[in-house]
Amino acid sequence: MMKDIETYLQDQKIDVMGVADVRDWPSALSECRPSEILTDCKRVIVFGKEIPGPVYVAEKHAYDLYANVAHNYYASMDAAAIEVCSMLTREGFPSIPLGCYQPMLMREGKYWGVVSLKHAAVRAGIGTMGKNTLLANAKFGNRLRLGGLLTTAELPSGKPLEKSLCIEGCNKCVEACPVQALDGSGGIVQYKCLKQSTVHPLLSAAFLSQWLRGSKFVNENFEVITATLAARYSYSCYECLVNCPNFKLGLAKRAS
Repeated sequence: MMKDIETYLQDQKIDVMGVADVRDWPSALSECRPSEILTDCKRVIVFGKEIPGPVYVAEKHAYDLYANVAHNYYASMDAAAIEVCSMLTREGFPSIPLGCYQPMLMREGKYWGVVSLKHAAVRAGIGTMGKNTLLANAKFGNRLRLGGLLTTAELPSGKPLEKSLCIEGCNKCVEACPVQALDGSGGIVQYKCLKQSTVHPLLSAAFLSQWLRGSKFVNENFEVITATLAARYSYSCYECLVNCPNFKLGLAKRAS
């Protein structure tokens, strides 16, 4: 079964794939733990596709060009996750696709993915987390977009990498952040980052939730906004990404 999945994802031009064991999942929200979503869940299959490096540094319209690639990836990678779920379910292993971007939850004024694909990728050995909270991969740097799914199939799982790809003593991402959203130890003030890095009038309004954190009504309505009118947005910052040394991983070799 694993070989069939790998072959299918390769045919879809997916660049990397891994499998994470769901035991002792670290999410602070119980509703975002795989076993709470799929009964008898055993694994998260997570995969990534590289956004071409030159897109980020285009001389003109870089943010909008980047957003176009990202949103197209959301659709194509979600479709791949759905197909793999169908393959597994037909073989007797119930599986559920996880959206690359949607659905997104808001809890206590903070956005959460239903299951963190970045943390799944770390557990699967695809890469390590940087101080900018971005996944870094040895071949594709921090340029991967992730997709994934939950499955009851007990597939062979990977293990976290022993050595971090985040350079010891490096603080370039922290120093590059124009709103000081990064604390230098892997933490982030999410609303500062999103207010600076996303472009959409309704998403800007959503940051009011920081002052209404305890309101279930407010949180649920911001989820609706994010999933509908604000589902398509653009970017206005990714300084922590392009200023990270990991951004260049894999670029120089293929350019030469």
